[in-house]
Amino acid sequence: MNTRSASSLSALKFRPESVREKAAKAAFRQWQAVFYTLRDLVWQSTKPQIFKEAIADGTLEPVEPKRKRMDGTYEPEKYDPVAVRELYAEAWEQFSTDFDVAFTKATLDEMVQFAESHYEMGLSDLLKLNADSLRGEAIRSAARFKR
Repeated sequence: MNTRSASSLSALKFRPESVREKAAKAAFRQWQAVFYTLRDLVWQSTKPQIFKEAIADGTLEPVEPKRKRMDGTYEPEKYDPVAVRELYAEAWEQFSTDFDVAFTKATLDEMVQFAESHYEMGLSDLLKLNADSLRGEAIRSAARFKR
């Protein structure tokens, strides 16, 4: 290729991505999908523990005691919804920080190994769960905005 042709090509405003760039972007998107899916799995399994610990250590106290219903079953204690939201908001901030420290530099293989050992889920399971989650969010968003 002569010098003039090479300089003409470098002057293109839009250049196509190389195969290497496309592969790197695809690998990063896959890493992101696993990272966020794993974060959600760990958070969902942690949430009940947060509530129980807050009750046990007195951080949360019931605003109404449990009551016996007419049918003999019990209505559970009620807690201040604002206090519960604040509890989870604070816990989420701490959890996010801790999760990022633990997994931001993890490789895809390391995250998949963690998922396999804790949730018996492989890469394909995590990617499917991520896709289903995104689809579900799109449906909820469409319903919320009446689209």
